Amino acid sequence: MTTYSEKTVEFLWSLRLNNSREWFQAHKAEYETLMLQPTKDLANALFAHFMEKYPKHDWNLHISRIYRDARRLHGRGPMNDHLWFSLWADGEERSVPAFWFSFFPEGWDCGMGCWPERSAIMDRFRARLRLDSGPAERLARRLRGQNVFTLGGQSYKKQKVQTTPLLQSWADKKYFTLECSRDHGELDLSENLFAFLRDGFDFLMPFYEFFLTLPDANEP
Repeated sequence: MTTYSEKTVEFLWSLRLNNSREWFQAHKAEYETLMLQPTKDLANALFAHFMEKYPKHDWNLHISRIYRDARRLHGRGPMNDHLWFSLWADGEERSVPAFWFSFFPEGWDCGMGCWPERSAIMDRFRARLRLDSGPAERLARRLRGQNVFTLGGQSYKKQKVQTTPLLQSWADKKYFTLECSRDHGELDLSENLFAFLRDGFDFLMPFYEFFLTLPDANEP
C-alpha cells in the first residue's frame, strides 16, 4: 500500500500557497504520486475490509476531486488543498450516514456521521427516542467509554425533544459527527494509519447501523 509522506504534506502546503490551475498542471505528477495514489490505496483497502466483514450491506465508495466546484469558489482558488473519501451503505449518498477520512495540510480527520442535507436522520432519531431510548443510551455509554472519537455537529438553540441527560446533547443536534482529528505525525505517514482507521470504523459500526436502520418518523 502506498502511504502518505512528509513530501505529501509539503505538496499540500505548496498547493494552498500556489492555488492556480497553471501551478497544479506543472505539479500534477507530484499530486498523483504523493496525494492521489495513497488516498486511493487507503480508501480501497477500507472498502475491501467493509465488503468482507459487513457483507450484508451494499457498500459504496467516493473519493473527492482535486478541482473545486466552479460554482462554489467564493473567492478561493480552483483547487482543493485536501482530499477526502466517504463510505456508505444501503442508500443514496445524501440520504444515509457515512464514514469519512480527510487529509489536509494541518493534519487529518476521520469518523462517521450525517450532515445538514441528511437532517431527516436526526428527525427519525428523535422520534425513536420518544418510543425507546434504551438502544441509544447503550451507544452513548459506548462512546463515553473511549477517548478516540468525540460527538460533534451543530446543535439547535432550543431543545427539540427532552430525553435523558446522557442523550440530550445527541437529541439537540441538527446533524452529528463522531469524529477524530489529529495533527500530522508518525501515524499518518505509515501503514499503521490503515489499521487505526479499520479498528476505528469497526468501533463505530454499531452507531452506523443504528442510524442507518432508523424507521421513518411517521412509522410506528
